[in-house]
Amino acid sequence: MDGGDRILVAAGLTAAVVVGAFVLWGPGGAPRVRKRRGQIAGLQNLGRTCFLNTLLQALAACPTFIEWLKKYAKANGHNSMITTLYTVIEVVNGTHESARGTPVCPLGVLQALRAAGWVVPADQQDAHELLHVLLSCIEEETTVMSKKPGCLSDALGLGGGRAWSALASPASPPAAPLSMRDDGMSRPARPASAAPPGEPELVDPDEAPSPLRLSKGVSRSFCHLSSAGRRWAAAPARPAPAPPTRGTLAQRTHCTVCSTKSPVRYDKFDSITLSMANASTGLSGTYSLSGLLRAFTAPELVKGLRCSKCCPEESSAVPQHAQTKHIRTVTFGKLPACLVLQVARVEWRGGGPSKRAEHVAFPETLCMAPYASRAREAPATGLAVFGALGAAPPGDERAAYRLVAVVVHVGGPHSGHFATYRRGNGFESKRWWYTSDTLVHEVSLQEVLRCAAYLLFYERAPPPPPLTTHF
Repeated sequence: MDGGDRILVAAGLTAAVVVGAFVLWGPGGAPRVRKRRGQIAGLQNLGRTCFLNTLLQALAACPTFIEWLKKYAKANGHNSMITTLYTVIEVVNGTHESARGTPVCPLGVLQALRAAGWVVPADQQDAHELLHVLLSCIEEETTVMSKKPGCLSDALGLGGGRAWSALASPASPPAAPLSMRDDGMSRPARPASAAPPGEPELVDPDEAPSPLRLSKGVSRSFCHLSSAGRRWAAAPARPAPAPPTRGTLAQRTHCTVCSTKSPVRYDKFDSITLSMANASTGLSGTYSLSGLLRAFTAPELVKGLRCSKCCPEESSAVPQHAQTKHIRTVTFGKLPACLVLQVARVEWRGGGPSKRAEHVAFPETLCMAPYASRAREAPATGLAVFGALGAAPPGDERAAYRLVAVVVHVGGPHSGHFATYRRGNGFESKRWWYTSDTLVHEVSLQEVLRCAAYLLFYERAPPPPPLTTHF
């Protein structure tokens, strides 16, 4: 090869490098992120907000919950929390038109909480507590929507111009981490509770003060609703749509003397807290989710109750001789579409809180039929009352659930770091991902099932296709 050919080859290679750099970095010199639709994005930590990020990732893995949000989210964004939450989840899942492949800034959710009157302290909070705060805000909005036809802005006085932006520039988070103060202003916060992919920065539990809890202030929506309530007094009341996490517990007591059963009482729930204190371990000496559920629904002997048949006297003060022993049974009366289970890991020991790190085995597919109420009752003779609210038929398809997300916590009872294992989206629903703030990478199902679960998110499994007979 002579000198001229060498020059031509060198020029060609140089041109190829330049073109490749232009395609990769773009004309502005910044790397161009290519994102395929459905790719999961991370979430920026705004200063100890991993509890928020991990909950958003878990909810983003619940298709039923997303469809419910979509149904009540308005395009004009007047109902702030529902629309904000739905939009942020769409961006996290890569199904929103503004998805860019860079970490998402969840500042809009914090702003929606502030608009609803909730104060989020700068210290790290609990993801389970935040779940109930978000559901409370959603329930407030749906309650207003059910009382008056039309948009929610008419009730909140937003006028279409005060709706919070669901995304605070998801591709470019604030220059400094932000946290919410009681005075409604923003200030630089302390460093994030973790810096993935390294180890989380943990605070010594002995030195860390008890974190401030999420608290509810005077909501401006409450002020408007109190004045608007009289105008809606004559409006026909419609039941507010319940979120897919809403279920009911059925509770009944049974007198051990005369076998009289009390009427079934139903209590609503959005999540169930399971304790290891009264649960037994299996043959391997480890805890299991089924064991915790059995302990939760196990019959309990209670004292100090008066039986209406044994002691019919109407009196506010019940004498000791008139009290009888009762057996109380608690089961799941109505199973929700999205089942959220909390494994209680913080217990009070030795005069202070202590965290339990034992592994609780949990399945990918969960059958809740053994813990649900059945329609018909068994004869209440002797101890047969235990079956009165016993197992539902094993073939009940509405009791079959599939695991969609697992929230874990690393650290002590006062501080640490939250992360989430979650399913992919759509056709990638069989793949699992580990998400820790901005860090997102694929993991195996075996790794998910080995983690120390704190929150478990299950969704009702779709019914199996009908069997077809070919002749």
